[in-house]
Amino acid sequence: MSVSAPERAGAAARGPARHPGLAVTAAAHGFFPTGTARLDSPVDRTYLLDQTGHAGLALDRAVLEGATGNRFQDMGADLLDRLGPQPATDLMVLAYATPDLLPTTLTAPTLAERLPGRPLLLAVTDQGRSAPFSALALAQSYAHRHGFRRALVLAFDQTLLPYRLPADGPLHLAGDSAAALVLEAVDAGRPDGYRVRQAGGLDPRQAGRALRELAAELDPRGTAALLAGPGLDAGPGTDPGRPVARRAPAGYPCTAPLSLLAEGLPTGAPVLLAEYDPALGDLSVCRVDPAPAP
Repeated sequence: MSVSAPERAGAAARGPARHPGLAVTAAAHGFFPTGTARLDSPVDRTYLLDQTGHAGLALDRAVLEGATGNRFQDMGADLLDRLGPQPATDLMVLAYATPDLLPTTLTAPTLAERLPGRPLLLAVTDQGRSAPFSALALAQSYAHRHGFRRALVLAFDQTLLPYRLPADGPLHLAGDSAAALVLEAVDAGRPDGYRVRQAGGLDPRQAGRALRELAAELDPRGTAALLAGPGLDAGPGTDPGRPVARRAPAGYPCTAPLSLLAEGLPTGAPVLLAEYDPALGDLSVCRVDPAPAP
């Protein structure tokens, strides 16, 4: 599997016009303590009974009766408040590796009501740790094809699941978290402000070599600091071959990599954001350049 591979020579001339790409201009991240949302709605209970029955999972009655948690829309609203007033937005992409606490909630339309304009709403899921990278690649692709000038990527992790998962499952959740990236168009003629590369079907023994190859493609001079997700500590084969400047915390499969950008966007040199999902065998790498001056 390959995402956002370089275009073949002449492809732009044969296809639609390629518009300027996007750059990461702002970021926000937060960890959230136990929320106040409950699973006591008859609609939610009926939905969960139906879905867990189809999947062969057992509902956890204790969680249904008394537990509270965080909805995606509440965490997303908090991040929008932190980012401050936003201009008109063309696209919003959600990314998550775990379901929303209340799956019947319309998260994207609810958050879109807080933004000027009428953004196109998309979501990426069922991709594990790759989801936020796929969301970034999707936003860049829409900018190139449709001329979108501004996009917002929101990633979520939440731990309260009202059913029992296998103890050896791939997700080891530590808490609730959300991250947001603001993406804005670069000037015509300038390179994209970030680039995503992904490779699939890799066991841990192959991940390190693949990472070194993708890093060399995205950062041929070797000057970018490496910001690594916890999946790149899955064994000796995942050695990235260069020092890790910062490593994201474990237990946050979808928001951990983006949280590193929220700690500080690149200013003098690019960074490489990288994560490996040992359960799915997927490797994702994103080069993020300093945003151009306004």
